[in-house]
Amino acid sequence: MVTYLQRRSALAVTASAALRLFLQQRLTSIDQIEIVLLLMRDPARAWTAPEVAAAVGTPQESAAMRLFLLASGGLIVFEAAGMPKYRYATGNAEADAMLSELAELYEADPAGVAALVGAPPDPLRSFADAFKLKK
Repeated sequence: MVTYLQRRSALAVTASAALRLFLQQRLTSIDQIEIVLLLMRDPARAWTAPEVAAAVGTPQESAAMRLFLLASGGLIVFEAAGMPKYRYATGNAEADAMLSELAELYEADPAGVAALVGAPPDPLRSFADAFKLKK
């Protein structure tokens, strides 16, 4: 049986240093990764937050915030129509290459990718947790 540390070590060897840095700086949660990879599969399609939420199995509010952050970071584009829509378009060959590498790794080992980004806390979750009422 492969342990968490062995999986993380194997993926760390497989993932390039550039990809690890890219993840650290631009995609800090598995939700962000799943959303950008979803949009990347069909760059011509524009997605609404409810559609993305349903596709990745996350709350609509969470999907909307992550879509906003991804658009702010230049990994997807925002289309202001009746209902805001988002689609994949980085406009950056280096980011496209990093995301292509990420897509290959995620397809081969989603849990390994999750472990790779699992070390730093998700900033949105940390922010939301700060407002939880304690008994």
